[in-house]
Amino acid sequence: MRCSVFLAVWLSLVLSLLKETTATTSSTTPVPTTTNTAATGTTTANTPVSTTTNTAETTATTSSTTPVPTTTNTAVDFCREYPCGRNLATCISLQSNYTCECQYGFYYSDKNCYRGQVYPATIGVSASYSDSLQTVNSTEYEQLFKSVAAFFEKAFHNLTGYIQTVIVKIQPSKESRNSAPVNVTVTNLFTWNSTVNEASVNSAVQHAINSGGESYVRTYKEATSCAIYQCDTQTTVCEGDMFPECKCKPGLEKTEWDDRSCSACSKNCTAEAHKYCVKEKMGPVCRCMANFKQEDGNCVACPVGYSGEDCSDNTELILIIVGTVFGAIILSLVIAVSIISVRAKGKRNPEKRSLIQPEYSNTNRSDDRPGMFPRVQTTSGHANPGYQSNNPYEMRSTNRGHFPERDYDDLYEISREPRGFRMQSRY
Repeated sequence: MRCSVFLAVWLSLVLSLLKETTATTSSTTPVPTTTNTAATGTTTANTPVSTTTNTAETTATTSSTTPVPTTTNTAVDFCREYPCGRNLATCISLQSNYTCECQYGFYYSDKNCYRGQVYPATIGVSASYSDSLQTVNSTEYEQLFKSVAAFFEKAFHNLTGYIQTVIVKIQPSKESRNSAPVNVTVTNLFTWNSTVNEASVNSAVQHAINSGGESYVRTYKEATSCAIYQCDTQTTVCEGDMFPECKCKPGLEKTEWDDRSCSACSKNCTAEAHKYCVKEKMGPVCRCMANFKQEDGNCVACPVGYSGEDCSDNTELILIIVGTVFGAIILSLVIAVSIISVRAKGKRNPEKRSLIQPEYSNTNRSDDRPGMFPRVQTTSGHANPGYQSNNPYEMRSTNRGHFPERDYDDLYEISREPRGFRMQSRY
């Protein structure tokens, strides 16, 4: 009895332990299907939106920061297929179309260029100036281009041979406020055999401006061909009327790529001609070498006293002048000293001249008298009665008693010899 009770208790304990273990396992281990689904939901809540959501956000962010391209900023090249041909005409792509232009003096027709009559002018139009007018593919430029072309087509509808109007330059007005705000330089092209002239063209334009209503073109002023042709004023000179030509200035010439400028020195700008070419900011310049200057288109040597670039250094001339002055002064001093010396030699002391006899001054002597010492000429009271001797021994005066008589004899006397005098004893 007791064993059965004990067995029943033991079984109940085992079952209770099993139930607790199962419950613990169920609470700690997730159920495959339900738990995974819950985990997926948690992941979805904590993780950023899937690829589709991110793509949408990225697209929205990009759309909010990057401006949407407009038709104005998109430049379409209408000249890509060469609509103006491959010859001399130039294609200009506008905002929504294109136009074909030729060089000055030629008009476009059927994919080629032909010479025609040119009538340049400056017009004032009713438009607001902006920097976009300098861009040919902008909306503002195309509007101005179409308005100007329409005005001249209407103005010249009664004139024969009108072909096209070409815009050369656009610039703001520099005149008073009452004038048009924008100035446009244009060339009106007619066929070569057209009968129009400047007067008829000007009359037709003025009539179109004053024909009632507000005209797009408000002013019209004829211009010279050289003002339109735009020659390089630094290196060329514009000549000609309807068809100008840019002629090179002296010492310059055009290269293969030059049309309206001269970017090289002429062929005669060589060392043989004493010239050399200098590339300056304003263009090439043919200059003369040092110690040469330009005269009548040629480089000639500098005059005496000048040197350097264009003979601008006169240092040598100053040295020549100073040297000449000092040389003249020194020469004058030498001449003066020579004259004074000659005069001094020509004048003799009267006392010395009176003591020397004339015959001893004559060197051409034929006698054998010695000429080493001149004879002294003394004057005697006999020759000159009025002479009174200064020798106290010879003075015959009352004072003679004051001087003693000579009481001695000369022991020596002078003897004359052929080669001079010699002292010898008397005894």
